[in-house]
This record gives sequence, structure tokens and C-alpha cells, in this order.
Amino acid sequence: MDVFLKIIIGFLLFFTPFAFAGAEPWGFSVLQGGVVLCWALLLFSRRRLIFSSVFKPVFFTLAFLIVLTLVQLCFPKTLLDPVAAYPVTLMPLYSWEHISLFITYLAVAALVPQLYRSQEDVSKLLFWMVMSTVAVALCFVCLPNGDYIFYFTGLRAGIGPFLNRNHAAMFFVLGALVTLGVFFMGQLHASKIVSHRQKNAFYIRQICLFAVFAGLCVAAVMTRSRGGMLSLLVGIFCYSFLCTWAVPHQLRRKLKGFFITLIFLLLSAGWIYTHVEDINAFAHRATGASAETRKMMYRSAEKILTQRPVWGIGVGAMPVVITSYVEWPMNAYIERLHNDWLEILLGVGCAGAIPIVWGVLWFIWLALKRLKRLEVRKQFLFAALLSALVAMSTGSTVDFHFFIPANAYLFFLLLGSVCAATYAKHHIHEIPLKWWLRALILVVLCLSLYVPTQKTRAWRCVVFGRGYKTVAKLAQYEQSVAYYPSPRYAVRLGNAYFNASLRADTPQEKADLRAKGFNIATTYLRRYPKEKELSRLYLRTHPRR
Repeated sequence: MDVFLKIIIGFLLFFTPFAFAGAEPWGFSVLQGGVVLCWALLLFSRRRLIFSSVFKPVFFTLAFLIVLTLVQLCFPKTLLDPVAAYPVTLMPLYSWEHISLFITYLAVAALVPQLYRSQEDVSKLLFWMVMSTVAVALCFVCLPNGDYIFYFTGLRAGIGPFLNRNHAAMFFVLGALVTLGVFFMGQLHASKIVSHRQKNAFYIRQICLFAVFAGLCVAAVMTRSRGGMLSLLVGIFCYSFLCTWAVPHQLRRKLKGFFITLIFLLLSAGWIYTHVEDINAFAHRATGASAETRKMMYRSAEKILTQRPVWGIGVGAMPVVITSYVEWPMNAYIERLHNDWLEILLGVGCAGAIPIVWGVLWFIWLALKRLKRLEVRKQFLFAALLSALVAMSTGSTVDFHFFIPANAYLFFLLLGSVCAATYAKHHIHEIPLKWWLRALILVVLCLSLYVPTQKTRAWRCVVFGRGYKTVAKLAQYEQSVAYYPSPRYAVRLGNAYFNASLRADTPQEKADLRAKGFNIATTYLRRYPKEKELSRLYLRTHPRR
């Protein structure tokens, strides 16, 4: 049974990035379905669940986010309502969607310790992680300009199978850091090899690992993602720092390692600071428009947080709130803030952020404490896993990686690997699986499938509806709103009504179509007031015009 479950996890490692980075709803739905299937089979075949002490803060943080979001959903409000003294959400649909994300990622992190207990098992999982990043890198080399995506979707954008250069770079960075850890862990076996044949095999393996590491680093740089370059630099220095801090035992060597690492970090930071224009030019973003837009969105988020500092606006509510605070019109619909940590803070407020920060610090303390007590061979790999987590956490300050399933799935697999039993043999806890606990876990997992599945059905109607004629297109768009009643899909349907009215044959047909568009705008503006696109639709389809 365990072998079958590992095959599913390995399949998802390769499937998710090639599902256009998992950015499309159907990619996440397949990922989520695979994770739920794994847990259903696991609960059927196991009588106990195991977890290490390092997993406690992971469970606490994600469980707190789930519970707080559920509390917010009990009190849905709009922007016109007064600020409440208790947790609320201004966008219930998106809050439900985020609960599904949190449940799925918690399930991924908790699944790894059940299946990968020994060092050999963890090494095999990391090997398949590296192979998935190599496959994406090869696709990037062979189809660098998004030809893979254009073949399936007709969109001229992307890096290899990814829709966004920043997400592709982060995927390469995670794979590179894992490869680096495996490489240095292998170096420790050199002194134990005695036969000539074993030495040759060892040298070939190490050369291949180093070539993969170097290739993934080059691929991350060649995506021209500034956030990816920053994450790669931080990850490598974090790995150097952790190794010099944990591995040597002599104080003099340790201080020397600290000093050298710090000097290189300062020199690199100074070089980056003095060559910002060169880096922007290399990234084909010499105008700085991307950076200025991000700063503007961060300032807008700060204004929102100033008005609702205690409990925020509700997890996931940012897209329908921020449009009233942006400093200049945006051509595209704002789905993410391009800063995961700030977006979460905006959703939970300062009161909700305190337990989350405490959980993160608790995890850091336990992980560093565990790193000091491991044998040297495991220290090199454990430090690489922690460095990969730090790298993606750093990249998430300038982009949205936790909401891209390809990167988030890889991140939480690494997080689960850190919590594996092989790194905490004397701190393992067991939970007996009573029938009611199995039923509860399965019910929660199955309920989390509903909103993402509906979003996938709505996405399918929109994608396929674009190429239909007017009547069929309107029918598809109506179905999409029925599946997933988001403001974005409502605006699309209302605009389709308006455009169809311009081509109507009779005045009565024109009036009916405009009336439908006006009803859509009126209905959704009551739920999401101050939404600019809905306001434009309202004015465009008003009967008096």
C-alpha cells in the first residue's frame, strides 16, 4: 500500500508543474484529489498516525488559520458595514477557497511523515523532487518562450511549463537547494569507499549531482526573475550559515565560518544594491514599472490594514477590497498582492498574526534545536531542507508562491520531510485512529474538495465558452457564475450581455440583454460594493443610458 501511495505522490510532483504551474483551477483540483485519495487509503490501512515534535507548530499554525477563517465565515460583512470588533470576512467565497488550500497543504505536510520514516525513504522522495525540477528545466531549455503553454492554451506567455517566470525560478531554486544537500551528504561517504569500482560510481554520481545543482542555479538566473535570484542567494547563504553553525564542534572554526559567511553575504548584498539598474536591465524590467506597481499595492494594503488593524478583512478578501484603494487604474484584475505574508496579515489582522508568528518562531526553535543534535550526515541534508524553506519564504515577500500549487506542493513536501521520524527518533508521538477520528478526517478532506471543484467547472465553462457564438457563450458564462459566483465571473457575464446587446437585431432584444447585465451588476454590487469593474458595468448597462 505504501508503494502505491508513494507513486501517487511522485506522479503529482511531475503533474502539478506541467499543469501550467498548477495555476489553473483544474491543476489544483487534480492535486487535491490525489492527496485526498492518499489519505483515504492511508486511513484504511493504518491504525496509528505518527508525528514528531517539529510537526506540532506546523499543525498549530495551519489549524489556527483554518479555525480563524471558519470564524470569519460565520460573520460575513461588506465594505459598507461598520468595522466589527470580532473576526469577519468581506468575501465568503474566497475564504472558503482558502480553507481548502490550508486543509490540502496541512494534509500534504502530515502525509510525508507517515510514508517516509527512514533516511533512505526521505532520500528517495528528495530524488524525485530533484527529477521533477530537472524535467521542468529541460522543458524550459527546449521550449523557453512558453511554447508548451501556447500549444495547449493559445497564450503567448510563460517559462517552460510555467505561466510566470517568478514561479518557475522558485521551483528551480527549491530543486537546486535540495540537490546541494544531497551532494554534500554524499561527500561524507567518500572515506568509506574502498573498491575501485565503488569509487568510480561515487565520482560519477557526485559529478552528476553538482552538474544538476549548477544547471538549476543557471536556469533560475536565466528566468530573469529578480525574486528568484534573491531567493537563490538567500538559500545558499542560509545553507552555508546553518552548516558552519551546526557541523563544526570547535569554537574557533565555528567563529571563522560565521565570519566568512557574513563577509560574503555583505559583499553580495552590497554588489546587488549598487547594480540594481543592471539587474533590472537583465530581467528586461529596466523601467521599474513592476516594482512600482508592487509598492503601490503594498501601500494600498497598508491603508486597508490601518482601517481594520485588529482582525483584518477576512482571509482571501483582498481582491474585492484593494480595488478601492489602488493609486492608479490596473489593467488586470488583482488576484494576489505579490506578498504572501502581507496578504495573510491583511486577512487575519494583527490579532490573528500573533499566533501565526508564534507558531513560525516555535518551528524555527525546534528545527534549529533538532539540527544541532543530528549526526553529521543528516545535518547536511536537514540544513538543505531548512534552507529551501527559507528561500521560498523569502521569495514570498515579493511574489505569491504559496498560492501556486506547484511551488506550494513542493514546499509542504519539504516541510513534511523536516518533520520525518528519521530526524526526531526520540521525539515521536502516536495517535490511535479511532473510527470517529478516521471519519472526521475523511469528511473534512472531502468537504474541502467542493469549492475548488466548482471553481474548476466554472473555469472550464469560461475557457471553452470564449470560442462559442453569442447564445452558446452566454449559456457557458451563466453556468460559470452558477458554479462559482465570484465578482470576476459576474463581470465577465455582464460584459458579455452588454456586448451581445450591441449586436442585437431588435430594440426589445437589446433592452432585454442590457437588463440582464444591469441585474448582474446590481446583485453583485450589493455583496461587493465599491468593486470598480462592477460599478463600470452598472453604469454601462443602466436603463437610462
